[in-house]
Amino acid sequence: MIYGGRLSTLLRKARSRAKVDWRLEKLVCAGDAAAATLLRMGSFDASDSGPAAVIAEKLALLPVDPGVYLMKDGAANIIYIGKAINLRNRVRGYFTGPAADNHLASRILRDAAKDMEWIVTRTEVEALILEANLIRKHTPRYNVDLKDDKHYPYIRVTTSEAFPRLLVTRSAEKGKDMYFGPYTNARAMRNTLQYLTRLFRIRDCDLKLPVTEPLRPCLSYHIGRCDAPCALLTTEEDYRKLVDEAVLLLKGKRHELRKTLEGAMREAAANQRYEEAGRIRDQIQDLETVQERQRVDLGSDHEPKDFIAVKRFGKVGSIVVMQVREGLLSDRKQFEVHIPLEQEEGAVTAEFLTSYYLGVASGDIPREILLSHAPPEEEHMEPLLRELRGGAVTLLVPERGEKRKQMDLALANADMQLTEYLARREKKNRQNYRVTALQEDLALPAPPIRIEGFDISHLSGTDTVASNVVFVDGKPSKKDYRHYNVKSVEGIDDFASMYEILSRRFRRLKEEAEKGETKDRPDLILIDGGKGQLGMARQAQLEHGFGNIPILGLAKRIEEIFLPDQHDPILLPKTSAALQLLQQVRNESHRFAITFQRSKRTPRMTQSWLDEIPGIGEKTKMKLIRAFKSPLKIREAAEAELALAAGKAVANKIRAWLEQRAAEADPATAVVEDTDAPEDSGAAGPA
Repeated sequence: MIYGGRLSTLLRKARSRAKVDWRLEKLVCAGDAAAATLLRMGSFDASDSGPAAVIAEKLALLPVDPGVYLMKDGAANIIYIGKAINLRNRVRGYFTGPAADNHLASRILRDAAKDMEWIVTRTEVEALILEANLIRKHTPRYNVDLKDDKHYPYIRVTTSEAFPRLLVTRSAEKGKDMYFGPYTNARAMRNTLQYLTRLFRIRDCDLKLPVTEPLRPCLSYHIGRCDAPCALLTTEEDYRKLVDEAVLLLKGKRHELRKTLEGAMREAAANQRYEEAGRIRDQIQDLETVQERQRVDLGSDHEPKDFIAVKRFGKVGSIVVMQVREGLLSDRKQFEVHIPLEQEEGAVTAEFLTSYYLGVASGDIPREILLSHAPPEEEHMEPLLRELRGGAVTLLVPERGEKRKQMDLALANADMQLTEYLARREKKNRQNYRVTALQEDLALPAPPIRIEGFDISHLSGTDTVASNVVFVDGKPSKKDYRHYNVKSVEGIDDFASMYEILSRRFRRLKEEAEKGETKDRPDLILIDGGKGQLGMARQAQLEHGFGNIPILGLAKRIEEIFLPDQHDPILLPKTSAALQLLQQVRNESHRFAITFQRSKRTPRMTQSWLDEIPGIGEKTKMKLIRAFKSPLKIREAAEAELALAAGKAVANKIRAWLEQRAAEADPATAVVEDTDAPEDSGAAGPA
């Protein structure tokens, strides 16, 4: 075999690629498989061992023990993690033998892998567990990508508290509390939570209990949704019984829960606690109603089971887990998976089993797991599941009978979910097509993934504002929207306003670039307007050193597209996907600017000089408006008329304020009027 020293010597002595190949061919004739691999992989220089030589050297060193192997690219990033009962046989299968050329995964990994390492384990089960943990930690590019459970909610039972609650959480942490989930259907999970709190009267408040002094019960107590531990109306022991019953239901042990409730009902009736017995009877009836909705026909078999169905189309797939407990369908979980190496359904099933059941409590792993496709190494999967469960586990692919019917139902669910996923992906591709079409139609240097649109809005030159909307992958990214108040321009001047706003935007981009932040840099800037607005925006762009960002203007009249330094506009067909995207960005920037401008001008338009008078409130102002119809008529009214409408005190305040404003406007006139007017005449200054 070729080991490190011999390989280095071989490459050092060889002066040409032909000599290297000749020496390798001699070793191949001697039966050296690693040399054959190195010869077939090629693509290295004689003066440097290169990636192919590294792989060939390590292939020769692989042990025959079980373990996990990690393949890396040229930048030492982990691109694939796999397990093996025999590391040497498994890993060499990617690089040598006829299967390496005929298998898609082997061809992809053979070309992408430039280095590798491995970890030896004692057993196949340890290898399976280590593989799942490493995949979850590193998320390699070519492994099956299952949506992480941390994105899904759990139901948390706070058993660490004296009076536990049922909460929703996104992470399951080790401790005294109990967790159920993850639930892929958040709506169904919340319905379950609502049902449990109502059925078992579990508190939904966040009070710290127990309390030393009773508090006043809330509405939940009065409508029978809580036994009010905050008011000391129930004991910790009685409350815990309710929580334990809710936990039984969460575990899917409905039969056991029904027996417990029936026993409690008989005991309450025997002790003449008829009201309590009636309440428990209602609980049993509610439980029966839910059971009827969820019942599936599996005969008399009440053993817990999981049905796992896998559907794949190319590099995408869908996995459905249907949980059956005590003959009832208790939950359905759905997962979307990315399959870069396009493995068959059986291989996908194997990776899913390992990652899924490692995150499930041992008590929630059923004794029987039914699969739509058998994993390729089924005999090694069962020992892992037995170890995780702490008891016997059977993997089975049902072929006939009721179990096959339930598997067909699970497959139908998986097929439906895959169809929906493919439809969503097609819709997204259509969005991306508009971006591609825009690049092609306008000859842009790169696809405009991030488009920023700008517009100016004002009301006759007042309250001038601007909008900045952002589209990413052809869709609005509203969290990135910004609006501006124009500060340096007075009156109607859209050109100067556009120059100010673009200058401020480019200054911000420059500051972010200096900090090394470039994720918000636009690929295309769209100006709502023609040559004038585009010219001012281009001037601001060049002054701040961003002349390499494509910029254009879209005029409304006939949808002309103006480009800098280009005299004639571009006219695209109305059916053009590129034009439709530009119109959507333009219309959105216009809408956002108008909305902000209205919010600015509305308060100003609803105010009047009456708001400036101290002591005149909103009710008094509205009383005067109703009486005189407008602020102008109020200003012209005599003091007696004002007194009749709103009282003498209000009339005095208004006339005094008007006289003061008149004096400030023309002091000389005010002095003459003050001198000529009798002290008690009540004469008013000019309005």
